[in-house]
Amino acid sequence: MIIRKAYLLTCDENSERAIFCKNLLDKIGFEVIIFKAIPNEDRVLSNKNSFLEIYKLISEGNDNWVYVFEDDINIHEEVSLEEIIKYENVAENKDFFYLGCCVFKQLIYPISDVIIDNDKVRIVNGNVRGAHAMAFSKNGAKEIYNIAKFSPIRYMDVIHDIYTSLHPTYVMRFNLESYIEGHMGLFYQDRKKFVSLVH
Repeated sequence: MIIRKAYLLTCDENSERAIFCKNLLDKIGFEVIIFKAIPNEDRVLSNKNSFLEIYKLISEGNDNWVYVFEDDINIHEEVSLEEIIKYENVAENKDFFYLGCCVFKQLIYPISDVIIDNDKVRIVNGNVRGAHAMAFSKNGAKEIYNIAKFSPIRYMDVIHDIYTSLHPTYVMRFNLESYIEGHMGLFYQDRKKFVSLVH
């Protein structure tokens, strides 16, 4: 039986948004771990500190790959855990990949030689935002933790941007775009259902 852990970052585990996202991830087959955001008057620092703690837990854990989601996600179409894991196999030397992200539409993001389920996998190498749906190997979590811990940059998605400029990586189902321009990938931030809590 395939098991993959997924951290779900939320401010309130009993909120409608957290329950919706947990059910969504449960249905896919993830073993969902609710991670309550570390309190801080500054919501941006609360978000950053929470991600840091999650990355530390992943880097010190026993799992080869672990997934991290924020509690504002939705998906374009149903997906199996088996399909998602295919990206682990091709991203083995990358240590990190997106299941959804935000890009700048005026830029061209290269197509890799990798094809998964008839989808030509796109690469991001910088110029990417969003931290709502990601996958990390133990090593990837450790590397990003070490970068973020000592970085004065407040926003985690900007730190991920820097990491991908050094280590280009894949996006799952880049061909899918949400109703928000530039929000690409299978998972997207559902701003109609959930407002952003990080400013």
